[in-house]
Amino acid sequence: MTGDRAKPAGGASADGHEPELRASRRVGGTSPRRKRVPTVGEGGTPIRPAVPGALHHWDARAGSVGEIEAELARIWGLAAHEAEVEGMTPAAEADAFGDPRVASRLGHTGDVRVRARTSVLTLVVVATRPETLQRALDAIAELAGRHPSRAIILAPGDPDGPPSLSARISLECMVRPASVSETCAERILVQAGGETAQHLAGIATPLLIHDLPVVLWWADDPPLGSRQLRELTDTCDQLLIDSGAFRDDGAARLAALAALVAGGAVAVQDIGWMRLTLWRELLGALFDHPLLTPELGSLRSVRLDVLRPGSTLRISKAASFAGWLATALHLDVVRPIEARRNSESLVGTWTDGHREIRVEFRPVVSVGHVGPIANGSLQRVELELGRGRRVIRARVSRQADHLLATADWDGAEVARRAGRLEPFDEAPYVAESLNRLGHDRMFEESVARAARLVSG
Repeated sequence: MTGDRAKPAGGASADGHEPELRASRRVGGTSPRRKRVPTVGEGGTPIRPAVPGALHHWDARAGSVGEIEAELARIWGLAAHEAEVEGMTPAAEADAFGDPRVASRLGHTGDVRVRARTSVLTLVVVATRPETLQRALDAIAELAGRHPSRAIILAPGDPDGPPSLSARISLECMVRPASVSETCAERILVQAGGETAQHLAGIATPLLIHDLPVVLWWADDPPLGSRQLRELTDTCDQLLIDSGAFRDDGAARLAALAALVAGGAVAVQDIGWMRLTLWRELLGALFDHPLLTPELGSLRSVRLDVLRPGSTLRISKAASFAGWLATALHLDVVRPIEARRNSESLVGTWTDGHREIRVEFRPVVSVGHVGPIANGSLQRVELELGRGRRVIRARVSRQADHLLATADWDGAEVARRAGRLEPFDEAPYVAESLNRLGHDRMFEESVARAARLVSG
């Protein structure tokens, strides 16, 4: 089997809170005086060199899209002139030229870097709930240094209330250690209500940076097929969603996602799909064993154990995994999954053109895991293969904070793999999506097959 070999998303987990907004130049207000390390430029103009590790921050507020644009221009004007300071003591000069990381960029002419936009894309985020908004802000803060961008966070409120719009604009610039350049990131948090909240594309479009890619991250259950989402995707190059957040059992959303992907107008990335990378890698790695590779054509059945803490079995993530397996093995749907009498499982049928293959989604209760485990998370995948009386079983199962993959031949273990799961954190997956702009053909085909399996 040709497994999805993409390296699992990595990176440290978020620290759980949004960094405090610290201002060196606060628009429309005052701010604490910040210690500076200045030098003198051409014509005697005092210039402050960039100090590695220092964070410089400006922010403003606005009540309309036009005011947001005006305040952005004003903030960048302040940032461009922020280096001008009064005076320089001999001690400060000695400190500046005594630090090789700073002195290498100074020179006695005062020729230092010019602060400028370093954005490589525009990230538009829609967060409809307070808890989702906080998670999105945490992820953006964590990614700012590695993926400098203009982040436009849209937080729609009560659609039945009066029209309203309030925005908080911030700019943060930092010189990374051992770096010769400064990274700047913009963040625009827009809270809208009433009729204004019904036209999010009208807010976001004027704020996009011309000629840069636009990624739309819908951080809640995405209203696939809605006018609101369609208007936003018309302005972006990539849509990032999380199929793990699909409502109900996820079947209707999965069908709508397959239709969107089939249209091809926008590339789609799915955090739920990315969370399954290690599952796909480990299962694929088992069949690298020379004894098992020839047996891929003898698949008899597949069982997927899915976490169901309540009454609803959310199958969207497990179906995506099943869709990947069907794509890799060129399997077609004979009968979509359906409930069987006297059983809580959902059972369907695939074919490889020669034999029928049973596929079962079985609800289970999770026990012994560390950290949050979402409804619909995979707990175990087991494949049964073999010709004649020979029985081969290949399985991947969740074990606390890691996955264990094993394969046995008539009861004797012949292969074993293990891998550690990433923390339940969105930032690494958002970063992976930003690094992989464009269509993922394996994902798109897997979603299409998954949709046929769960909805016919």
